[in-house]
Amino acid sequence: MKYLIVLYMCSMTTGQCPSNQIAPYQFNSHYDCVLNGYGVAQQTFKNLQAYEEYQKDVIEKDKLVIKFECRPIGEKT
Repeated sequence: MKYLIVLYMCSMTTGQCPSNQIAPYQFNSHYDCVLNGYGVAQQTFKNLQAYEEYQKDVIEKDKLVIKFECRPIGEKT
């Protein structure tokens, strides 16, 4: 079975995760997906400040975090 990383931007203030994005990576195991998911989530968080609407003050105020899941796709053959 293959896996995709799905990233969620969440506010720890509200507990809501209003947006998600599928990362452009596929993995052959859940283990590999999770191992890489932490790095992808960290890099995504670091890159937030490149967007005007996610400057450090907004990240602090809304307590934004990046969460992820490894979603299975397809059937094991």
